[in-house]
Amino acid sequence: MISSKDFAAIAELDLSAIKAKLMHKASEGWSLERANAVECEYRRFLYLMKMFPGEATAPLVDVDTFWHYHILDTMKYAADCERAFGYFFHHDPYIGIGDEADEQLRLDSGARMRELYEATFGETYPALRMDAAYCGAAVGTDTAYCGAAVRAATAYCGAAIVPARTPAPAAAFAS
Repeated sequence: MISSKDFAAIAELDLSAIKAKLMHKASEGWSLERANAVECEYRRFLYLMKMFPGEATAPLVDVDTFWHYHILDTMKYAADCERAFGYFFHHDPYIGIGDEADEQLRLDSGARMRELYEATFGETYPALRMDAAYCGAAVGTDTAYCGAAVRAATAYCGAAIVPARTPAPAAAFAS
C-alpha cells in the first residue's frame, strides 16, 4: 500500500536541475518527455527503497542513470537523502561485473525490483510494458527503455546499498 505521507518527502524533492543536465546535449541529450518519464520512475525507485530498505534490488538502466546524475550533485544528493530517508542512501556500481555469481546477484536484484514495483504500484514493470520506450521508439518486452536491443534481464544496473543504520521495515510505511 502506498503511503502518501511517506511518498511526500520524495515527491517534494526538486529534481529539475538533474533533468536539465540529463537533457543537455553535452550530457545524455534526453528529451523533456523522456526526462519526465524517468523522473517519475526514479521517484518510484526511491519510494521502494524507502519502503523496503533491506532488499537487494537493482533499478533499470535509465533510472540508474538518473540516480548517477543525482549523486553527482553531491551536496544536493546528501541533503535529499537526509530528507527522504533520514540517512545517506549509498549506491554500489560494481554489482554484476565480477564472476557468474555476481552476475546472478545482479539479475536476481533486478527481478526483485520488478516484484516490489508490481506489488506496490499495481502496474507492469516499465521494462516489460509495450509502451515503455521513453525515447519514442516502440519497443517490445526484450528491450531497455531506449530501444536498445538487450534482454529485459540485462536492463538492470547498479544496486542499492543499505547502510547498517536503516529505518524501520516496510510495515512502518503502511498507511
